[in-house]
Amino acid sequence: MAEVAVSPVAVVAIVGDRLRHRHVLRRLADDPAIDVRGVVMETKRPQPVADAAALEKVLTAHFAARERAEEAFFGAVGDWEPEADVLRVPFGGSNDDDVAAWVLERSPDALVLFGCSIIREQLLERLPERVVNLHLGLSPYYRGAATNFWPLVNGEPECVGATIHLATLSVDAGPILRQARPAMEAVDGSHEIGCRAILAGAEALATGVAAYMTGGLKPVPQAPGGRVYRNADFDAHAVKELWHRLDEGLVADYLAEKSVRDAARPIVE
Repeated sequence: MAEVAVSPVAVVAIVGDRLRHRHVLRRLADDPAIDVRGVVMETKRPQPVADAAALEKVLTAHFAARERAEEAFFGAVGDWEPEADVLRVPFGGSNDDDVAAWVLERSPDALVLFGCSIIREQLLERLPERVVNLHLGLSPYYRGAATNFWPLVNGEPECVGATIHLATLSVDAGPILRQARPAMEAVDGSHEIGCRAILAGAEALATGVAAYMTGGLKPVPQAPGGRVYRNADFDAHAVKELWHRLDEGLVADYLAEKSVRDAARPIVE
């Protein structure tokens, strides 16, 4: 009996506008099991600033290092543009009614999110259980903002990674499809670790969306609890604590006992 061809999963993506977002978008677009029909690209939130000049230098150095790391990991995406229609919106614009109409006009099987504003009822209610979010962090251990930054500040590299989950009105609380940890190296700084988490997340997202929409992957409900961080929690003092942790050998210590520490924080794979 001849095999029945399976049509690619029709996807619209709402993403940020930086190299990391373009990398994930390209991974989706290059996957033969996915048909990217449209892209909403949202301008990202401005970087936070500090009050004192000395603390401002800390934040400037932190974000400059992130830019260098993302250029090294994702610079190959260059000026690549998706073949699908692209709608560019300002920060927060992804929840406008006309954007929701634009998304729905493309009849997606799934709406994929990465690095955009929190999506509200306009799309969640019209695409029930079909909105899939790439959350940088391992839920339920860390939720909210900068969830691959705070595990390092708190000395918990085992909680760094990516979570692919169904989006709900509760932040980062929807059922999980798949999770991934980055392949860290002892010499990695925080931004190298973050980029490796994005690489792992891009793979988990592409394979997870296709498997879920074709019935091959069942969502796993999230347990309650975990630490929740907001954008307002991030400051230069936390960056300095992160630097101190890394200088003290945080990553090497974790890698020396990785299997034990990972097992203590199980994930959905």
